[in-house]
Amino acid sequence: MRRRLETIRKLSQAAFLLLFGLLFLLTVYPPSGRPVDLFLRTDPLAAGSALLAARHFPWDRLLWLLPLVGLALVAGRAFCGWICPLGTLVDCADGLARRRRPLALPGPRRAKYYLLAALLAAALLGAQLAYLADPLVLLTRSFALGLFAPLQAVARAVGLGNHPLLPESQAYYRFSLLALVMLGAILGLAVVGRRYWCRMLCPLGALYGLLGRWAPVRLQVNDQCVECGRCARECPTGAISAQDPRRYQGAECTLCAHCLRACPTQAIGINLGHYPGREPGADLSRRRLLAAVGVGAVWVAGVKAAASQKPTVTGVRAGSPWLIRPPGALAEEEFLRRCLRCQQCVKACPTNGLQPALAEGGLDGLWTPVLVPRLGACTEHCNLCSQVCPTGAIAPFAIDEKPHLFLGTAKIDRSHCLVWAQERECLVCDEVCAYRAIEWRQDGGKGRPYVIDEICTGCGLCESACPIQPRAAIRVYNTGDKRHWSRERQRQWRLTGRRRDAGPSQ
Repeated sequence: MRRRLETIRKLSQAAFLLLFGLLFLLTVYPPSGRPVDLFLRTDPLAAGSALLAARHFPWDRLLWLLPLVGLALVAGRAFCGWICPLGTLVDCADGLARRRRPLALPGPRRAKYYLLAALLAAALLGAQLAYLADPLVLLTRSFALGLFAPLQAVARAVGLGNHPLLPESQAYYRFSLLALVMLGAILGLAVVGRRYWCRMLCPLGALYGLLGRWAPVRLQVNDQCVECGRCARECPTGAISAQDPRRYQGAECTLCAHCLRACPTQAIGINLGHYPGREPGADLSRRRLLAAVGVGAVWVAGVKAAASQKPTVTGVRAGSPWLIRPPGALAEEEFLRRCLRCQQCVKACPTNGLQPALAEGGLDGLWTPVLVPRLGACTEHCNLCSQVCPTGAIAPFAIDEKPHLFLGTAKIDRSHCLVWAQERECLVCDEVCAYRAIEWRQDGGKGRPYVIDEICTGCGLCESACPIQPRAAIRVYNTGDKRHWSRERQRQWRLTGRRRDAGPSQ
């Protein structure tokens, strides 16, 4: 029965890892209608930090947290041992590294609690930093930026380039190497100790440990224990005391059943009820806890000080005029507080135009999604980015709302434009514009293109298609960003442009 329990756990891990991979592949256009952001929606650290930072969170999304929060209240860190896809990969890396004896490092094991305190303190002060260490966000980002494009290239090489889950056009993402290095570093910690990331650093594991402080499901040791210590040596999280195997840290136990299999006398069981040998949680240093909170506060202060130096353009604080957000994105400050930098929207974008930000949004905007029209425009009939966002940083919108969701404004560089600079015929920007934002006016006896600001949404179709290389003669700038307006006000602005467009050309 004990070996059967461990087998069931491994099957559970494999099933959830496969589910994670399947949902990741289903994040493609056209939308499948399935909850492809399921793991992120049920992540209490990601949702909790977004809730604290934004001071608001949709109630319907909070309901997604109930199953795993309830599991933690009943069974502690069972999520880490039975469900977490990154934990499963860490177990696989441990198997490859063949490290069977965990290191005795009780001090660093508390680091994950201090990291959790720093993340929550930053969230309380209005900064979203869970993306730095949340395991589900890290894994999603690593898959999206680092693994999808190589997988797509391999599929094309073996003749699967037209598969619906692997679009034919080859994807390219910024930060792809960095995302792979971060995932590789986490898995590479297996050479230091078993489940090293989970034991020492994972803030989500720390949160589940705190939620399960008084969980009724727990290990129990009976009188058949001969104190051989095999259970302590086999415990991958170091939860069982090496000095007294009848005692263990409840906040560290993942109910993985390794100890049940290792016990030669079958003295260990998993039961409900009180057990005196269970110590509820880690003994944290108050001084270090306050220091962790201080680190989070200092980070927020530094980020806000840097942001205050950026110029404000139509309600957007941006150091770069090319900070173009996806359609439906909330006003900038609210967007930064909610965005997990998970790259779900980046991976879902069918044109590859959404990319993780480099320096466009400054330090506080690092890895947030930006539209790079030269790589790919925002197509007229797609709203997938709003469907896959787990925190509502990109608010849901209907396709027919896109004509009045203003991301920016296109500007014609007359010194590069074929019509303006060389007086050659070129109709590309006019032909590809889905919203009729280009009009032709007589200038010096010749027809020349002009952009109607009230109609142009900044979708980037014109910049993407412009034949001038390497820099397009028409580019999108965030001067037309109107996310800080209500949708009704944006709609009225659009109607103003339509009335003007219906009149005679000037």
